[in-house]
Amino acid sequence: VVVLENIFRHKNRGLSSVESASWGTREIAMAVLASAGTNLVVFLPLATMSSIAGIMFRNFSLTVVYATLFSLLMSFTLTPMLASLILSDKPRKKFRISEKMERLFVYLEGSYRKLLDFFLKKRFRAMAFILVSAVLFLSSLFVAGKIGFEFIPGSDDGQLTIKVDLPTGAKLDAVAKTAGEIETRLKRIPEVSRFWATLGTQSMVREGVEMALIHVKLVDAEERSFSTSELVSRLHEELADIPNAHIRVESLRSMGGGAASEIDVQLQGQDLDVLEGYSRELLKKMKEIPGLINADSSSRQGKPELNIIPDNTRLARAGLTMSDLAVAVRSAVDGLVATQYRDKGEEYDIRVTLSDETTDSPEEIANIPVFSRQGQYTLGHLATLEFREGRNMILGKDRYRSIQLTGAVAKGYVLGEVSDRLNAAIEELRLPAGYKVRWGMMVEEMERTISGIAKAFIIALLLTYMLLAGILESLVQPLYILATIPLALIGVFYSLLLTGSTMNIASMLAIVMLIGIVVNNAILLLDYTNQLVREKGRKVRDALLEACPARLKAILMSTIAIILGMLPMAAGIGASGREMRQPMGIVSIGGVLVSAVFTLVLIPLLYDMLGGKRKKKAPVEG
Repeated sequence: VVVLENIFRHKNRGLSSVESASWGTREIAMAVLASAGTNLVVFLPLATMSSIAGIMFRNFSLTVVYATLFSLLMSFTLTPMLASLILSDKPRKKFRISEKMERLFVYLEGSYRKLLDFFLKKRFRAMAFILVSAVLFLSSLFVAGKIGFEFIPGSDDGQLTIKVDLPTGAKLDAVAKTAGEIETRLKRIPEVSRFWATLGTQSMVREGVEMALIHVKLVDAEERSFSTSELVSRLHEELADIPNAHIRVESLRSMGGGAASEIDVQLQGQDLDVLEGYSRELLKKMKEIPGLINADSSSRQGKPELNIIPDNTRLARAGLTMSDLAVAVRSAVDGLVATQYRDKGEEYDIRVTLSDETTDSPEEIANIPVFSRQGQYTLGHLATLEFREGRNMILGKDRYRSIQLTGAVAKGYVLGEVSDRLNAAIEELRLPAGYKVRWGMMVEEMERTISGIAKAFIIALLLTYMLLAGILESLVQPLYILATIPLALIGVFYSLLLTGSTMNIASMLAIVMLIGIVVNNAILLLDYTNQLVREKGRKVRDALLEACPARLKAILMSTIAIILGMLPMAAGIGASGREMRQPMGIVSIGGVLVSAVFTLVLIPLLYDMLGGKRKKKAPVEG
């Protein structure tokens, strides 16, 4: 666009097609090279990130890099060659729409020159415009605090799960009956495509007779009038009246091939009894946090179990060990394989054990005989028997005993907002030494990704500055150009607020992308101004009034092309993955639009105020 527009500008001045192609390309070459270079130094760091963001967007970044390299090659070779061959030296009749568009651009250039002259004449006007820009930037930072933050945008995949927990000791028939009642209610929802239930398990680590898991698949989003998250809220209310059951409804969020809870924290320590107390307290606080639903703990009330506590003194007097005691109990209750019975080539174990009638009460278990060299003893003489509450599941991680607490984010809330409130609740626990809270995979990966994107942002800024400093042969002018990035953030934050979008992995990557996009307009303005000042000896103000309007058409065309290209993405057109693409389109359009408008005025003002006194080369004749 930029090369071709400049060729046409020289053509309209009366040069031949060959001269226009040659001079137009040569004049704009440095600016195009700098613009392409900034794109490369921005997208290459994105392609090298090691977090989930790097995995998700590596191919995207490399695609932009390859496309930029080949577009640069075509702009310097094929475009000027075709222009020299196709453009006619003879005057041709223009179409009516072409004449109207030409008159519009001429009018815009004249108006822009007058506006620029208005601000350049008086220093206080320039200062006022710069001050307004700074105030708008500061206000956008305030707006950024009101934008919700989440890791991955919630997607409407049409899949959800219903987890059912009955009290400890419930029979499988009762679980099946409860699951059947839920399935009956699901059948009344026409948008439910199919569902299936699994009894006795909820995940690889959560199993039990009293548990059930129901998978629900909805029809495509275009065929229903509500989203998956809306149905989750609706089922929460409709299933709440089912008696004697703890029911949790969650939309399925897939990450790395498996489902992951949005809220996942682990209480870690060595004493399970202490952990139980803190987990109950934290679970109570989680249920009080607005926007946090499906709060649940991995700790469950276990079944009563009979504990055998050996008396070491009596064992020593009897000449027995705890291992002997364990073998005696095991052989009595579970039995020991004494020999095998062989029949027709088949072999069967013969297990010797006491009858069930002699081991079905604590008193009878206490009378189990234990033999030693000193004689026969009873189990009750050598150990103490007492009932205790068993544990349903014991988790271990990093050599710590752990209790996992999970939850989900309700519709209308975002992960960052809920996790901040949960952090505050964790601080109120005041855990003693040796006990800690560790966040689960989702939040850990979110922190890792944010750190990676921040590093990519800084690297992109440094590489952009170094590249521009080398091309423009100045250490100060790249700072003017980088001033367009805060201007872009004004459009970013306000567009996210107005559209109700959140700050997430896609919008953060789009902000990094903007570094390579928004600086291009400033490069076009400064490059041509430098040519007029350094090579033709123009005064800075006169050079600005000539160079900036001359580049207005190219800037407008490039900006409009980017906005139109991003518009389908921002509008959410297309069902597949639109939740991930939409924030990127919104951020790109908002940043490019606001940056282009402010760049046209702010960059010339900064150049005039800070770079007006510069040594000029002798003017070149001709």
